[in-house]
Amino acid sequence: MKSKKLMTILIAGAALMGATFGGCGNPVNDDAVFATLDDTKITMGVANFFAKYQQVMYDTSFMGYYGEDMWNNDLYGNGSALKEDVKNNVAEDLQKLYLLKAHMEEYGISISEDEEAALAKAVDNFIADNSKAAIRQIGAENKENAIEMLRLRTIEKKMRDRIIQDADTTVSDEEAAQRTFSYLQISTAAHTDENNNQVEYTEEEKAGLKTVAEGIAASSPETFETAVTDSGYTLNTASYGSAEDENASMDKAVLEAADALTEGQISGVVETDSAYYVLRLDKAFDEEATASKREELIKEKQENYYTDVIDGWKDESKWEINESEWEKVTFEEYFKLPEEEDTESLSEESTESGNAAENATENAADNPVENATENPLDDGSAAENTAENPADNMTEGEDPAENENSNDVEQ
Repeated sequence: MKSKKLMTILIAGAALMGATFGGCGNPVNDDAVFATLDDTKITMGVANFFAKYQQVMYDTSFMGYYGEDMWNNDLYGNGSALKEDVKNNVAEDLQKLYLLKAHMEEYGISISEDEEAALAKAVDNFIADNSKAAIRQIGAENKENAIEMLRLRTIEKKMRDRIIQDADTTVSDEEAAQRTFSYLQISTAAHTDENNNQVEYTEEEKAGLKTVAEGIAASSPETFETAVTDSGYTLNTASYGSAEDENASMDKAVLEAADALTEGQISGVVETDSAYYVLRLDKAFDEEATASKREELIKEKQENYYTDVIDGWKDESKWEINESEWEKVTFEEYFKLPEEEDTESLSEESTESGNAAENATENAADNPVENATENPLDDGSAAENTAENPADNMTEGEDPAENENSNDVEQ
């Protein structure tokens, strides 16, 4: 069983396996209208399931760090509470997914009977592996809510794969060409002293660091690496197109110095606001880095085209959210993981049903359930928002501290 992958997609193999829930369940009216996309009505049951599923991810990953009031805090520093950010992301995601669904016929995309059967089987196993209270709180008592999520993700993958085929992926040799250099970097920014205090370098100390850099710059191409490491520093490498690349992560002054080098040549000391650099140009044309850059640019063109197509559909359609219903979705009853001993017993009980779900999906064309729903609620916005979030550095698989105040429901 591919447990790691299946666990990330919630449904197949019961990704909520062993999760426990507190509170009184789900007060949302499944049949109420969440939003309309032209003439298509999207139910609150589906919207609530998407939101609650996202809540599971946040509660089980971050609540141990941020506490029970996490949902009311401005976690991303953008002036709004986390609950508003997540609900906005869910709403935008659903708009995109139903736009893709509405345009399936234009691209010859469909869901086969075997695929539909695989979706239903996966949801049946998910429901069987969780308590009634858990299923009620996440909004899956009507299993069609969960099936629709998998259906939409399956459509999304098929549509994206088809749409990007129409993208212009021409990348010129000039666009892709990469140069590669090795470099020494000596930081002149604030540093931690022996008392663990942040202190600035004095001008005298900076002069000493620059002298070290000058000594390394005087080495030969063959002894450059040894000169760096013998001085207690690490030799790094970087590839780039040109100093004019606006998306380059390296300081422009460093890239300009690299542009001036011939292959094998060492630069003088390059001074920036925060460091001294010394470079050695290793390859004036790096074939491997160029091939990698070409692939990166092709994917970027495909993604831009895909986004432009969807944005065009948004401009041509009417999207309206029923705010009075949508505000009923809250994250006040939170999700938590069970105790370790409960997880072990539930894991054993879930293996057989997880295998059944996996086998069912593998019989569908291109395994649409597993492929289309890997990390199913990640529409890109969550990743962007968490770029500067300390919780983003949490080790994969690490168990957040559990909150003792939740009222567990026994499975």
